[in-house]
Amino acid sequence: MNDRCEIPTEPCGRDRSTLVWSLSLGAPDPVKGLQRWLYDALRLAIVNGRLPGGSVLPGTRTLAREYSLARGTVAAAYEQLLAEGYLVTRVGSGTRVSAVLPDHSHPAKPPVPTSVPIETTHTRESHAPWIKRLGESSSPFPLAGVNALPRPFHPHRGDIRLFPVELWRQLHVRQLRPSRLLTLNDTSPAGLPALRTAIAEHLAIARGVRVPPEQIVVVGSVHQALDLCMRVLTGPGDTVWMEDPGYVGARQIMHASGARVVDIPVDHDGLRVPDGIREAPSAALIYVTPTRHAPLGVSLSAERRASLLSWAAASGAVIFEDDYDSEYCFRSRPLPALRSLPGADAHVVLAGTFNKLMFPSLRLAYVVLPPRLVEPFIRAASVTVRSANGLTQAVLADFLSEGHFDRHVRRTRKIYASRARVFEHAASKHWQGLIDVQPAVAGLDVVGHLLPFDEQAATQKLSLAGIDAAPLSRYTHCHTQRPGLVLGFAPFNEEEIDRAAQQFAAALRKA
Repeated sequence: MNDRCEIPTEPCGRDRSTLVWSLSLGAPDPVKGLQRWLYDALRLAIVNGRLPGGSVLPGTRTLAREYSLARGTVAAAYEQLLAEGYLVTRVGSGTRVSAVLPDHSHPAKPPVPTSVPIETTHTRESHAPWIKRLGESSSPFPLAGVNALPRPFHPHRGDIRLFPVELWRQLHVRQLRPSRLLTLNDTSPAGLPALRTAIAEHLAIARGVRVPPEQIVVVGSVHQALDLCMRVLTGPGDTVWMEDPGYVGARQIMHASGARVVDIPVDHDGLRVPDGIREAPSAALIYVTPTRHAPLGVSLSAERRASLLSWAAASGAVIFEDDYDSEYCFRSRPLPALRSLPGADAHVVLAGTFNKLMFPSLRLAYVVLPPRLVEPFIRAASVTVRSANGLTQAVLADFLSEGHFDRHVRRTRKIYASRARVFEHAASKHWQGLIDVQPAVAGLDVVGHLLPFDEQAATQKLSLAGIDAAPLSRYTHCHTQRPGLVLGFAPFNEEEIDRAAQQFAAALRKA
């Protein structure tokens, strides 16, 4: 069977649609599923630049013939890539690779020079079990640098324009005085003591978690905290619970560890704890977002919190609490952290991040550990990531201890609450009969359930109109949800929200 297809690209000085070069997608994988295999192979070729922006893809009939696939299989893969914004189609110009890749708004990579081999086969890395489990071709995170502002209504983002940059610069300069140059030395893998103390003081006030600084470890992100917990607490084949729907990045870390991931459904009261106890009673770790579920926005009920803690105490399981979006509640006080409840100290790992609250490239987060896990966690960090940036930790310690962080959160909470109301008003005004949007009572995004459309058709139309929306199915694995979109409102001011809402409505009404 021929495993190569001809896809146009752009040699030097020529229009990329006039000549073709041969791009190998490898052999189809019937075990994986032919449609999924083709989607993954084409998407990876787009993301890593082997299919540059503007490249013309062959027709569905041609590609189906090359790979002995059903034409419908190829069409379905193309439709998914169109819906997610990796491809664009225009009358008379065929189907092309988008010049701007979805989700991250960065240009597609330029073509590789023709003198460089397109693909190296039979490398040792290509067979690494960890990479295979990770699912590189479907990574939810950018594989290249991102500097552009998000397009409406990209979810899970704050507005970096609100951050007090000048104040941060002044604090940074202060740390670089000659009297403080020891800050430039190596930092403990546990984190700078001043920052751990400042985080402990913040958690006691904001989340009701009273813990000594020695039980706090500074990391780069919640993902890193989860990865280290999986290394410390689980081995290949161990069982873990994952919310379904749930955070895609957490699921991939669990799969990469070699654990057996059991998908536990989520309803209006959060994670269905009785289902988890019944389906996986010997789980070693449970991932949960109890304050505000990602992405549905519901909270874990008091009854289920108590049930989860009681079961963890009896079984010896560890609960990984991702304190997702807990700082932004607009109509009531946030629920206390699960880690703050009686008896949680020995069984709950609490992880939170400053990256969304301040700016994404900060790359600082924290994890609150049970006493017995502190030493093994720090050892694991010391031989993997070593430590987070010490200079930035020192600046953040001052930012927290001098009250700047609390002021920044209070200010942005008011602004985001105002934008949430504007978003609700715009949805009510422009989207009647198109999408049923939940009230924006907390967090940086909301879920809207589509009325007359499926997700692929809706996201395709919206992407062509300059609107980003995450299909709800992206977060689901086994337990289906009503067709819907996850929509962010926080990075956009009132004028931007209303204008984009009109574009949103026009795009869907054209369908």
